[in-house]
Amino acid sequence: MYTISRSIRKLKRATHRIAEGDFDYDPQIPPGDEVGDLARDFTSMAARLKVLEQMSLDASPLTRLPGNIAIERVLSKRLASNELFAVCYVDLDNFKAYNDRYGYIKASEVIKMTAEIVYEAVGALNEEDSFVGHVGGDDFIIVVSSDNAAPVCENVISTFDREIRGHYSAEDLAKGAIEGADRYGVHRIFPIMTISIAAIICQKGLYDSAVDIAKNAADMKEFLKAKPGSNYYINRRTHQRCEH
Repeated sequence: MYTISRSIRKLKRATHRIAEGDFDYDPQIPPGDEVGDLARDFTSMAARLKVLEQMSLDASPLTRLPGNIAIERVLSKRLASNELFAVCYVDLDNFKAYNDRYGYIKASEVIKMTAEIVYEAVGALNEEDSFVGHVGGDDFIIVVSSDNAAPVCENVISTFDREIRGHYSAEDLAKGAIEGADRYGVHRIFPIMTISIAAIICQKGLYDSAVDIAKNAADMKEFLKAKPGSNYYINRRTHQRCEH
């Protein structure tokens, strides 16, 4: 009775420590009976809560989508599994010019709209292990099976091209463009915002890490953003291209 009572007191103390955010706290209860099993479950629960808290703190306050910590964890896990999967990097074209003309609030609405479009397009796949993350700014990431890369890209593009028109004035829509300065301060004409998606078919051996995938995607996005309209490119290591 004394041993059980002491273990319960330790569990009670562990509950308070975990509730205060000390997810690494060890109640130091030896295994071997029901109380020991319960202590082990407490430790597992605390480890899971720690991961969830990190993901919550890392999530975008604007879109509530998981951020870079979760993204890297998902990509590393997929690579370790040796499965074939697709990573789609989503980036808006001419977003800075829109932000300069319409302001932060309207630009934030476009970011939220894009997040919803991407999230719903991935959800429509009904794929159990799919993932959507917000890298930051106007950059998003999609992780789906390799077979679903093209369908999800096409869905995102068609929906975005339709919905983005509602975020411009009738005057700018009539002109099909807005005037503004680029990142170098040069005055330019910017077309109505479009979207570029660099999709990479990944597997352990083809890519060594999440950083390796990101570098490849960055090169692909530069190629896509130089082309007019909304486009996606699927890199299957055979350089097959799909555009819309």
